[in-house]
Amino acid sequence: MIAENLKIVPVWVQPVDFTSATDTDSIDMSGYHKATFIYMFETCGAAVVHSMNCGLTTGAKTTAVPFKHALGGAAIGTAVAGSAASCDVLGAWGDATTTASITASTKMVVCEVDAANMDIANGYKWLTGTTTCASGIGFCLVILEPRYSGNSSVTALA
Repeated sequence: MIAENLKIVPVWVQPVDFTSATDTDSIDMSGYHKATFIYMFETCGAAVVHSMNCGLTTGAKTTAVPFKHALGGAAIGTAVAGSAASCDVLGAWGDATTTASITASTKMVVCEVDAANMDIANGYKWLTGTTTCASGIGFCLVILEPRYSGNSSVTALA
């Protein structure tokens, strides 16, 4: 089962209705190699700005963490057989050192954070994603790559 090798974490349990910056739940990355944030957006009034930050405590956003990001090839629900113009086919990966502004209306955005880019050795183990958009609705879950797999891992949330 996939859940025995990767940890699936819902970080926005309810759909988020954007009017300003919105944080995900903070994730304790001390037991994980990577975090892959999967965002799905309904109609958004403007580009969506993503950032990833770490801190000493849950919710602390002390240091920007670089991340990679990719956008789905079409609006969610759109599929063209054998084509890259489908919602489940990601475009080219981009690199962000602090933020990424992405036109994501009705699309999926994937952001990946490597824990090696965080200062976990000095306690900066809490990772928080922030999304800013003028208006729109979004959902997010995170898939974590654990350092040690198991079918009953402890929570990664505070």
